[in-house]
Amino acid sequence: MPQNRGLMILFSSLWRRWAALEQASIAVYVGFMIPALISAIALSVDLSQAYLVRERLSRAIDAAALAVAGSSFAGDAEAQEAAINKRVQDFIKANYPEEKIGAALNIKVEVNGDDITVSADAEYHTFFMNAIGINVMSVSASATVRKQVKGVEAILVLDNTGSMDYKPSGAPKKNIEALKDAANLFVTIMYNKAQSPEDVRIGLVPYANAVRIGRYGLGQLPDGSPYLDRDGDPVDPFVTLPAGVSYTTSATNATGWNGCVVEHKPQNYNSNATHVAGSYGQLWKVGNSWNGHGWNPAVGNNDPSPQDYLDDYEGPWDIYMFGKIIAQNSKCSDQGTGYSNSAANCSSCLGSSSRCNATYCYCKYTEPNNSCPRASVLPLTNDRDTLTAAINNMQAHGNTQGNAGMIWGSRLISPEPPFTEGAPWDSEYWQKAIIMMTDGDNTMDGTYSNYWVSAKNDINVNTSGGVDGLNQRFADTCDDLKSENKDVLIYTIVFRSQTAVSAANKAYYRDCATQPSMYYDAPDQESLQQAFENIARELSNLHLTK
Repeated sequence: MPQNRGLMILFSSLWRRWAALEQASIAVYVGFMIPALISAIALSVDLSQAYLVRERLSRAIDAAALAVAGSSFAGDAEAQEAAINKRVQDFIKANYPEEKIGAALNIKVEVNGDDITVSADAEYHTFFMNAIGINVMSVSASATVRKQVKGVEAILVLDNTGSMDYKPSGAPKKNIEALKDAANLFVTIMYNKAQSPEDVRIGLVPYANAVRIGRYGLGQLPDGSPYLDRDGDPVDPFVTLPAGVSYTTSATNATGWNGCVVEHKPQNYNSNATHVAGSYGQLWKVGNSWNGHGWNPAVGNNDPSPQDYLDDYEGPWDIYMFGKIIAQNSKCSDQGTGYSNSAANCSSCLGSSSRCNATYCYCKYTEPNNSCPRASVLPLTNDRDTLTAAINNMQAHGNTQGNAGMIWGSRLISPEPPFTEGAPWDSEYWQKAIIMMTDGDNTMDGTYSNYWVSAKNDINVNTSGGVDGLNQRFADTCDDLKSENKDVLIYTIVFRSQTAVSAANKAYYRDCATQPSMYYDAPDQESLQQAFENIARELSNLHLTK
């Protein structure tokens, strides 16, 4: 027992000595750890502040990116880039004001196809960590969003031919009136869905044998005031109005020009050519050559290809005056009903014999504006009232040349002359669309059309002898509009009017549409209206913001 007690005393003594030494070690350890702990706390405070700076910067960048993605910008590429950067700067400034902690630096905007990336850096000046030599912490943030096209440019290319005057059995109105209702419904939906009228621009192309350009071709608005381009400069006339012919607002005027034009090719067009008196701008000479303005009465294969189906031709165009070309010693009165030997109706015809006294003469039809649409084109506009009035002015008259309507639809939606209201082809912020409607097969008038005198060209409805017909030219225009560098959405509507549209023609319209779902077969007035409603809702849902 005493021996055990001695061991216990020895163990207790050793334990006390060990405890004293351990306390000293802990004290030393704690002494070393206190600065590290203080630094960690300081670091956590500054890091949390830096995190808040990054979160605030991220929110500001997100807002800026979304604002840019959902906005439209006018002007050329340089002007658009400047506007984009300003919009980003404004949004970041509004969402990250200068009085907030941190300062936004190096703001960048990159546009890659449909993707928009906004990035920026920010600097946070530390509070605690500067004590250990860290004065500034840098953070960065970026956001990439898919561009939302806000604006829509749409051209309504509408059949105004004589068959649209038909009233089907049991139908409440004529087909032309049903078309007006459907087109006006399209306009109503587009504007009601838009956040602002500036987000929608709609143009109109009524077509028949040709397309009526009206006073626009003379550098004038329909009221006669100057026609200005998108930069506010006067538009140069792009239609040649010959001496002795004046513009008329009456479609049945016996002498005046009501606004339709014939297609042209730049080859052999001589601006110094002489107009043959009494030919109403249909015959032009350069010396002894009759080939003054591209259309040569000496040949029967005049063809303006490819300028009649590609939109890179900017003019000039000659006026449309329905009539025939006759040879020397022929008489206008022998050309059929609607022609006479009056000197006013025949160029270079002898008064006594009423025969042509030149190599070629022009015989004017009683109504020289025959088959020219009563309604004129309307360039892209956001004036809803003007658009509605133009639609309501449409009348049924003439034959069907859908290819003529389509090429002028292309010219109206193009940013290039003769009409310049359209946004650039490569605009990131406007979606272009054409809605093309027909009620019948293409038909080449046997006397006169937008291809001048029918006997002086070898153009038919279908391709023949290596010459592309109206249907193929229509298809070529569609392909050009859908190409990658233009990317125009095309909707097509085939409407049954007085007679059924052939399966072959339906195929052209189905192939013209951007996708099969964008082709509509409308057998009656109700389905015609439904087609326009569906198209308007699809366009507005995809590309407008309201």
